[in-house]
Amino acid sequence: MDVRLVHDDGVAQLVLDHPPVNSFDAAFLQAVHDAVAGLPEDALALVVGSAVDGIFAAGGDIPWMAHAPMEELLPFVALCQDTYSAFERLEIPTIAAIDGACLGGGLELCLSCDIRVASEDAVLGLPEATIGLIAGAGGTQRLVRAVGQGVARDLLLTGRRITGAEAGAMGIVSRVVPAGEALPAALDIARRLADGPAAAIRATKRLAVAAPDLSMADGLAREREEWEQVRRSPSSQEGLEAFAEKRRPQFRGLR
Repeated sequence: MDVRLVHDDGVAQLVLDHPPVNSFDAAFLQAVHDAVAGLPEDALALVVGSAVDGIFAAGGDIPWMAHAPMEELLPFVALCQDTYSAFERLEIPTIAAIDGACLGGGLELCLSCDIRVASEDAVLGLPEATIGLIAGAGGTQRLVRAVGQGVARDLLLTGRRITGAEAGAMGIVSRVVPAGEALPAALDIARRLADGPAAAIRATKRLAVAAPDLSMADGLAREREEWEQVRRSPSSQEGLEAFAEKRRPQFRGLR
């Protein structure tokens, strides 16, 4: 099975297992898309990782792209964009665990996740321009939004590869861990989020994802609306009372 979904007490883990390099063909992408769409209702956080040693994902199937007709290529690119956007459409937080090579579509998938954890020796890049393509699965848009024009244009135009440690310094990933530790670290983050106040976490994600497309006035208006809804939630009351009473809040089961 190319994609596995493991669920443990609120934490879902999407495992990419399409040897030898987790290259994205239409069937593999559709399996990822279906797995995201079919998450259990009680999933509170999602971790994306790889079962292929030394590889997160190496991007598209280049030999196929070299000979496929445009009538097949254009729907494929649309499927890429829709599949990765599905991670942003999820209400729950998503965490990418990046170990090994994370190139092209692999990095584009990670850019659609809320939190990116990379091992210090991981290799990241968007090399499409070096072979006459462009990053067509959201890379030109999400990388600029993530790190700004300067770093994004450098990486997109040159296609150069960087280590996980460099990606952390650039802000492409938010956490850098020792080699081989990305998945355990991502699962730890997911567990903490799953045990947290779901209403506040989901509202925060909605606002953050929408922020680049809103004016400041519209963004602040939506923030006020979300703030009111979150404050009315049982988990908000529990969190505030626990803080005042100097005890650990118990958010599980509160909606």
